[in-house]
Amino acid sequence: MSKRKRRRFKPEEKFKIVKEGVTKARSVSEICDEYGIHPNQFYKWQKEFFESALSGFKESSQGRTRVAENREKKRMESDIKRMKDVITELASENIDLKKNDMD
Repeated sequence: MSKRKRRRFKPEEKFKIVKEGVTKARSVSEICDEYGIHPNQFYKWQKEFFESALSGFKESSQGRTRVAENREKKRMESDIKRMKDVITELASENIDLKKNDMD
């Protein structure tokens, strides 16, 4: 019995094979026969591919969330600055009124 040498597929090759399975009208078994891989291997690569894609979407949506959070933070900082300005003005007017009452 001769042992077959284990083949290694580069990420680019795996992507090409999985992409064919997703986009072509051929069956998985036809694609696996063409590339000499077992269907279980194909489905494993496909699962890894979609899980990686999902994490990419999560990072993307987190980025949008951060943008919204930063926008809200800037709005709140602006509101706080405006309120501080109003408090400063009222305190100044209050001090002026107290000075006028004492005279």
